[in-house]
Amino acid sequence: MMVTMLDVVMTIHTIFAALWTGGTLLVAGAVLPAARKELLGKKALALIGRRFWYLTIASVLLLLFTGGHLAGTIYTAESLQSTERGHLVLTMVGLWLILPIVLYGGFRQLTDIPSEKPASTAAVEARPWFLGASIISIALLIVAGLL
Repeated sequence: MMVTMLDVVMTIHTIFAALWTGGTLLVAGAVLPAARKELLGKKALALIGRRFWYLTIASVLLLLFTGGHLAGTIYTAESLQSTERGHLVLTMVGLWLILPIVLYGGFRQLTDIPSEKPASTAAVEARPWFLGASIISIALLIVAGLL
């Protein structure tokens, strides 16, 4: 069995897409509820936020390069605009562009916590951002499944 460059790129793309969307759901569904119940302190919340931000940056860059390679190899400009699969790819790109912006709003709440603000308040303020990001992540997974 011969492994092609396309196989390697697709594998990297899939792994980082899964890590990023899964991490978003984990923060929204486990980390923030724990912080809201005061089970996590400010330092822990800030550390988790920073580490997840690093994953977000790495994912954005890797998905940009691998997704660009995949789209350039598999599709033409015409097929992106005129086929159902092309429309799904363009939808995915749009969602991919929105996700880091929404996550940034949440990360700011988790990593820039003033000394007078408890971690639970920061988690409450970050919650809408991460819920929105979770919806976008699920939409990305649905679109990827349709592809």
